Amino acid sequence: MGELIRYVVAHEVDHTLGFQHNMKASAMYTLDQVRDPAWVAENGHTPTLMDYSRFNYVAQPEDGIAVEDLIPKIGPYDKWATMWGYKPIPGASTPDEELPTLNEWARAQDDTPWLRFSTAQAAGSDPHSMTEAVGDADAVAATTLGLKNIERIADMLMNATTTRDGAPYDELTQVYGRLLAQWRLEMGHVTQLVGGVLSQQKHIGQDGARFEPVPRAMQQQATQFLLDNALQTPQMFVRPEQLRRMEPTGVMDRIRTAQNSVMNSMLQTNRLNRLIEQSALEPEAYAPVDYLADVRNGVWSELAAGSEIDPFRRNTQRVYLDTVNNRLNGGATAPSGEVRALLRGELRTLRGQITATLQTVGDRATRLHLEDSIDMINTILDPRAMRERTAAAGGGRRGGRGGTIDYATHELVPSIFGFDYENDPFLALPDLCWPDYVIR
Repeated sequence: MGELIRYVVAHEVDHTLGFQHNMKASAMYTLDQVRDPAWVAENGHTPTLMDYSRFNYVAQPEDGIAVEDLIPKIGPYDKWATMWGYKPIPGASTPDEELPTLNEWARAQDDTPWLRFSTAQAAGSDPHSMTEAVGDADAVAATTLGLKNIERIADMLMNATTTRDGAPYDELTQVYGRLLAQWRLEMGHVTQLVGGVLSQQKHIGQDGARFEPVPRAMQQQATQFLLDNALQTPQMFVRPEQLRRMEPTGVMDRIRTAQNSVMNSMLQTNRLNRLIEQSALEPEAYAPVDYLADVRNGVWSELAAGSEIDPFRRNTQRVYLDTVNNRLNGGATAPSGEVRALLRGELRTLRGQITATLQTVGDRATRLHLEDSIDMINTILDPRAMRERTAAAGGGRRGGRGGTIDYATHELVPSIFGFDYENDPFLALPDLCWPDYVIR
């Protein structure tokens, strides 16, 4: 606890020295560095205290990293930024006279990535500038390692939370919810690669562009990872021996809420608009028609396989339809004409696929689900389905389809209300401990 308090206090002291938050920092180390005990002991798992990278969830037990080194510490960026801001420059008596030396020092960022700062005007597009992330230089590999740790904890959940005879199962329920929220958080780091833009803060006189789209292959890899992991049923959370001690029912709603949040991110209007522009500027980019087809075919993979669709997957497919419906007919802002055409085209294609599959479906539950899906598609595409768009409401706890989300902890709690797309906390800007002021 003492080390945790020291970390938080040091972060706030850095603010008093004039340091802003630097969410890019955690992406500037390689995964090998993040898992290297000697490197982490000397430099931390993120280069600065000013990132929201609160614990090293990438590290594995076999790495042998000391417990005290799993939380951030004063890193090389903190020392370099202190030098840049406070070291006297002999012979310089005015800010203008200091500028050449300051610019020369700043160029160290070109060759040493962990000295870089979040890029101005990135507007949430950079997958290397995320909160609560570790090793996001490769979010797919980092999340793969993170999932291993989540599964380890899921295996220990019963024994770790049921140590006191006579106590209720409140701790089991709380930790289960927090673990599922961490799963969703790490999946969200992967969604940011799709339509993402890699950036480096540069100024006139420095070579190269400030913004470069994430390579097509990396975006496709992220999409497939999400289809294989986030949008398949996470079996580690479906354990009757735990669930029957927590509540009479609710696991399907919990998982649906988490997947709804992932899908909300995957089909964000801003993300689709970036894909549209990237493909317009670069023919080899990941075209939005290809991305949306990949998502549709992955979410509805049972159509091509001709297999039964289990209840969890039926929920996932409803999440897809609900999210597309929200993009077309809900939300505070109408989609662009390009996004509208793409999503409506996806629904028409999906309707044709379902209609063809229905000819051979034998399982009654699957048939009823697919017939209902066609009805939902018809309703979404019906112009009369349009409803008045209203601005998002304020507040702290947010309703979710099958769940309420605690805005402070991101814990997913079951409920009967519809998913609140406008207030998905995983897509909201974080509450910062200190406002970042910029002097230009």
